[in-house]
Amino acid sequence: MPEQCLDARARRCRDRTRCRADHVHADPATGGDVMSACTRCGYQSRPGAAFCGECGAALAADGTAKPRADNPPGYITLPPGVTPVAATNTGPAPSPSARAAAQPPPAPPIAPYASPAPPAAPPAPPAAPPAPPAEALDVDATRAAAPRRTPQWSLVLPDGSSQPIHTSAVIGRAPDATAHGVDQTVSVGPDQKSVSKSHALVEVTPTGLRVRDLGSVNGVAVVHADGRESEATESTFVDLVAGDELELGEFVLVVSAG
Repeated sequence: MPEQCLDARARRCRDRTRCRADHVHADPATGGDVMSACTRCGYQSRPGAAFCGECGAALAADGTAKPRADNPPGYITLPPGVTPVAATNTGPAPSPSARAAAQPPPAPPIAPYASPAPPAAPPAPPAAPPAPPAEALDVDATRAAAPRRTPQWSLVLPDGSSQPIHTSAVIGRAPDATAHGVDQTVSVGPDQKSVSKSHALVEVTPTGLRVRDLGSVNGVAVVHADGRESEATESTFVDLVAGDELELGEFVLVVSAG
């Protein structure tokens, strides 16, 4: 008979150091066997049980756990009260190709840093236009002539005095500007009896000076500087140039252009 446990009051042996009875406990009252303790997990099963009620290990006739066939030599069993934990992965080991497929894809290569391009050069200024031909330069260089200055017309009397003519003037012994619609008169003096009161009309035009008769008694004769002679009437003007002489009766005036 196996040796009884020294701790006869316990229904499950928890001190394998003190217990030397192969985990069989005795009833203190009768001395008979009441429990069989599993040598693998320490669970106390009823006498005669074929398997441990805790870990399921097969029990020998004396209550000890039978060794498992899959336990290699040197297999260490768990101490009493410790529940084995099932392995988290019981399937076969993955193949190398499966492990390669499970690997995350490699990170894309990092492009080397490229320094920024230098700023573009400013555009070149537009080319100068071609030089014009010599003929064009000559035409462009020609400047317009200043407008011709309008001469200052005047009548020179026999005594040498000069009477300027600005626009239009009536000539006579006692000329009447209002009667003929002008604003200027040239008086030859009251003693010139061969000259009518309003004898002749001279007026300035864009092209020069001209004269006509105002219905005088002795008429208006013109002796040109080139020797020609002309006669002005009430309806006909005679153009004058510097140096021409106006004969009003016996009174002579000379045309001057300053």
